[in-house]
Amino acid sequence: MRVSTGPRVALAVVLVAGIGLAGAGTAAADSGIEWAPCPENAAVECGEVTVPIDWARPGKGTIDIAVARRKATDPDARIGTLLFLPGGPGGSGVNTVLAGGRLPADIAARFDIVGFDPRGTNRSHPVVCDAALVANPPEQVPDLGARLSEMTAYSKRLGRSCREHTGPLIDHVDTASVARDMDALRAALGERQVSLYGISYGTLTGQMYAERFPHRVRAMVLDSVFDHSLSTTRFLASEARAAEDGFGQFVAWCEQDASCALHGRDAAEVYAGLYEKALAGELHVPGDPTRPVGPLDLIGVAVNHLYGPHWAELAVLLDELDSQRPQVGAQVAPELTPMPLASFCGDHDFDFRSQREWTKAWRMMNREAPTVRGHFAWTLVTLCAEWPARTGNPQHRTDIDGGPTVLLMNAQYDPATPHEWATSVARQIDDSVLLTYDGWGHGVHNRSECTLGALNRYLIDGIAPAPDTHCAAVPPAQLTAAGSPPTTIGW
Repeated sequence: MRVSTGPRVALAVVLVAGIGLAGAGTAAADSGIEWAPCPENAAVECGEVTVPIDWARPGKGTIDIAVARRKATDPDARIGTLLFLPGGPGGSGVNTVLAGGRLPADIAARFDIVGFDPRGTNRSHPVVCDAALVANPPEQVPDLGARLSEMTAYSKRLGRSCREHTGPLIDHVDTASVARDMDALRAALGERQVSLYGISYGTLTGQMYAERFPHRVRAMVLDSVFDHSLSTTRFLASEARAAEDGFGQFVAWCEQDASCALHGRDAAEVYAGLYEKALAGELHVPGDPTRPVGPLDLIGVAVNHLYGPHWAELAVLLDELDSQRPQVGAQVAPELTPMPLASFCGDHDFDFRSQREWTKAWRMMNREAPTVRGHFAWTLVTLCAEWPARTGNPQHRTDIDGGPTVLLMNAQYDPATPHEWATSVARQIDDSVLLTYDGWGHGVHNRSECTLGALNRYLIDGIAPAPDTHCAAVPPAQLTAAGSPPTTIGW
């Protein structure tokens, strides 16, 4: 299931050293996985781990979880296994390892990097739903007459379709079940403990694993932190604030940098005018009046380009929409990262009791983001509120009893996992340290020598940063040249 900003917004179908180090040069015990060279990349090994569909009823059927391993490049200095926990939900840990991974060479030298596709995604029995339903959601913006009752009916139809095409797994794609799968993977790898690196929604996976198996964790990095404790209103409000704050940074850059396509104009006013046109049904893809751009399409384009951040590209897109002149190489409606709805709904118990309450929540997002006017989270939360499959892992404060000091990393201006989420989770995890990158975008471990150094010292030497450590921002132009994380939508 993919999200695009096509003619309508599509359905979102995203301290102190205290780590018990394994000795250098140790090797994993005999693996329970039948490894073979991956067809896509023979330098990486691929395999599968069989797990129950329902961990509470293991006799009710099984699925296979796809796994990929890139062995430590310096075997004599090997520390152990590091599990890569992908974001999304819907990101692929297998693809990440096949492509060389997100992690730096120093980490790849000392660890076997293992990635997996979480249940219900990619190669691990993906959730499948009716394509026509996915492509044709009802109107979602209350200002345009959207009705909660229509969204509720649609969510129920879509959920029934997913159950029909996917089977009983639809009730067990929550992150708590993924955490149980991870421990089965650890055991199959023959490891007493594993180190974890989670990015974005993968940080929720890490939290759920450490709650259940704290003493199986050697070290855990949570990069761009997901807060699972939020109510419906707090979730939407914080996402809207994150979008607004990030867009404000873009506006400030555009005022100062002559390379901005909107330099000399008020970028916030340009966006506001475009939003009003979108509400009036007067905005479309330049050169193609048959492809309207709605309010949620515009919000998605804005938030999407704050991930990098890709400010220069965003300025070109807004100028293109405003002038209705296509720019060479510009793309107004990018394809965005898949975000399987079932996995997100399996982790959240959202609720709207009436049209009035739903509309009130939309108005609240408009107030929290007076320029951007919202966040892509609106669609996800609305559909999950009446998702017919089981919520296996409803919101709660993270409760980790034991285990190592946890390293949290977050950008100050993250449009998807707000910095306030990271500070909240840091308070929830007693033994944790938060490193703040005083810059922009989503995913921070490789932003600078400061963030990379902190990651390496923690994972390799077991030394976490001092409390309240900050790493200076790197100008976006320099960051792009150094290879920033890719633009994504989702967590």
